[in-house]
Amino acid sequence: MVKKSNRQAQSTATSSTRPVATAPTAIVFPPLSFCPPTCPLPSISLLESQIILLPEFLSSETCYSYVRYFSTLSLVKPGPPGRNEATRTNSRLAVEDAEFARKLFTQTGLEEAVKGWEVKVGKRVLKVRGLHSKIRIYKYDEGTFFGRHYDESTKDVGSGFVSYWTLLVYLTGREDGVEGGETVFYSPGGKKGQEKEIVVDIDRGLALLHRHGGIDCLLHEGRVVTKGVKWVLRSDLVFG
Repeated sequence: MVKKSNRQAQSTATSSTRPVATAPTAIVFPPLSFCPPTCPLPSISLLESQIILLPEFLSSETCYSYVRYFSTLSLVKPGPPGRNEATRTNSRLAVEDAEFARKLFTQTGLEEAVKGWEVKVGKRVLKVRGLHSKIRIYKYDEGTFFGRHYDESTKDVGSGFVSYWTLLVYLTGREDGVEGGETVFYSPGGKKGQEKEIVVDIDRGLALLHRHGGIDCLLHEGRVVTKGVKWVLRSDLVFG
């Protein structure tokens, strides 16, 4: 997959650049159920080179264990948004864990699913190298949301590689009684409220990959959760 990225996207609803609350000590993530080499991950392309779904990324058992564990952690709600920042009301936590990022990439079938992926930045063609070591945990209670924004590319401080795809893994979904909370992408052009919407319903174990950075990130949001609790595990694909 090759996409050009030659300028920074501009919007009045960019993702927050404030640091996410970081765990005071290392998180001991529960074991992952892995996809054996003979069982490649199924994938659905909603928009070529832009939005990819992996419907069976994590098993229900793994999702249950993560939600149980994350429920014991102290997550933090963000303060008021700064200038040019999107409003978000969900609780969150971040931890630097290169080893877990490696396992999440290699033991779930993701490495095979994105094998050969590339991004073009100027004259350089960068190859996928793994997942960003910053792992984020999001909890959306009833009434919480993440307003329209763009995801920005960031450098992994450990590897030096740069992110160009967001990975969102839904640990709860409609099977758990969650209503609302869909991730919605808006096609470029047109007036606000008249753009074409690409709606991703949240299902337990589903992984969403979407392009970010520069002009390649679509404006998107996490809609209000109207019932239940939406849990999300977040990382990014890095390239170099």
